[in-house]
Amino acid sequence: MTKFVGTALLVALAAGCTSTATPSADDADAKYTCRTLDNESTLIEEVLAKVNEVRAANKLEPLVIDPLLSAVADDFACEMITDRFLAHTNPTDEVSPGERLTTAGYIYYAMGENLAAGQASADEVVADWLASDAHRANILSPEWREVGIAVREGGEHGWYWVQEFADPVEFAGR
Repeated sequence: MTKFVGTALLVALAAGCTSTATPSADDADAKYTCRTLDNESTLIEEVLAKVNEVRAANKLEPLVIDPLLSAVADDFACEMITDRFLAHTNPTDEVSPGERLTTAGYIYYAMGENLAAGQASADEVVADWLASDAHRANILSPEWREVGIAVREGGEHGWYWVQEFADPVEFAGR
């Protein structure tokens, strides 16, 4: 089953956009191990290229990958798998997307987050995000300059995708 979760701009969580996975008694713990895909870097490059194609078609500047945003996205994808949830805020510690960036040391004026689960290709995940108003708004926001993208395997939905969008402080006054 394909699922996705999105935020509206500036980390305002979209109402009703959460889904939690409750494992059955016979689920093996191995299912909830976060795994790196062999073609992870290719998938991330494909997502970035597709997002930037859509942005260019809408006369927007391309996004660039930021390593710190990518690390936050990676960590959160694994957190969703191992802690068995799909939501912007982990129900265990209640840390928000903005708090995750701040804790990692990323200083921003604005940020947004797209989540998805179950899609097995960059084409599929980007198409699903673009079909959702909140996700599409994040992808097409002229506010963002940088993005972190992650894809991980495991958990209830098989594949988990995270996009962290941000406008870092160093772009002030542009």
